[in-house]
Amino acid sequence: MEYKYQSVHGLPAMSEANPIVSVILPTYNRAHTLRRAIKSVLNQDYYAIELIVVDDASTDDTTTLLESITDQRLRIIRHERNKGVAGATNTGIYAAQGAIIAFQDSDDEWLFGKLEKQVKAFTESSDNTVLVYCTKIFYGRDSNKLSGPRRVTCVPGAKNTKLSGNLRQELQFESNISTQSMLVSREALLRINGFDTRLRNSQDWDLVSRLSELGNFVHIDEPLVNTYWQDDSISRIKENSVYSLLIIYNKMKRRGLSVKSQAKRYARLGYSMGRLGYPARGNKLLKTAFANKPLSLGILARLILNLLQFQKRRRVMKGKWIK
Repeated sequence: MEYKYQSVHGLPAMSEANPIVSVILPTYNRAHTLRRAIKSVLNQDYYAIELIVVDDASTDDTTTLLESITDQRLRIIRHERNKGVAGATNTGIYAAQGAIIAFQDSDDEWLFGKLEKQVKAFTESSDNTVLVYCTKIFYGRDSNKLSGPRRVTCVPGAKNTKLSGNLRQELQFESNISTQSMLVSREALLRINGFDTRLRNSQDWDLVSRLSELGNFVHIDEPLVNTYWQDDSISRIKENSVYSLLIIYNKMKRRGLSVKSQAKRYARLGYSMGRLGYPARGNKLLKTAFANKPLSLGILARLILNLLQFQKRRRVMKGKWIK
């Protein structure tokens, strides 16, 4: 695989086996975990990196913390207004000077040797490889996706069997690949215009599903990242999840994925919208799902329950109007 080589912040131009890697770390009000995340990147045994921290208009002690770090490989970009994690990450991608991009979250931790092993896998892979990722250890959630103390799991889990190669089909339905576990071709990221800034969560899934249309993935079957379940993790916010998933499903539909193959997902999404107080919108999705899979008892049950929610909401609203 060929890359362009250059000097970054006084580092000499690297060889084909040791290209410079740009690590993008977006952060917002995470001063309490940020030092650990940064330290785990700068302490890697692969030295040829630039670490770009994008401070997304933090109001805590993030600025003070960043100014206390003297490593010449650290670059700091500050937003005057908050652009969200996707916007902040895109800022880092466009500012990056390396041909390979890695990502780190401000509350997670790379294990020693992570970067060297992934770069080696990337440089030794075929020319159509666009992404290398590793297994991660997830603290705070188990294999049944239940969160709480003393819960831990590895992602991807044992049930996932196809982890490398052409994953386009697999990534239409779910993803176990998160940003802090990836190494990605910058050229590929630019071809898909980076992250979708409309999304409030599930950005990782959307990104890798689009990248999978450009080339193959390589999986390193070894835990090289620690991730931690936080109270403010964006994946915990249900309203954001519903909004983002609707965008992703519509994008997949435009890329040729049939609604029939996603009927159960449309049904779950429609039912979730009803429970969040939007039964009319949920009803549209549930009717679409039922039209494509009329023999599914699960979809029918969700449709009926949502209709009851819809009728109840109409009675409540009517009562308020009469008063």
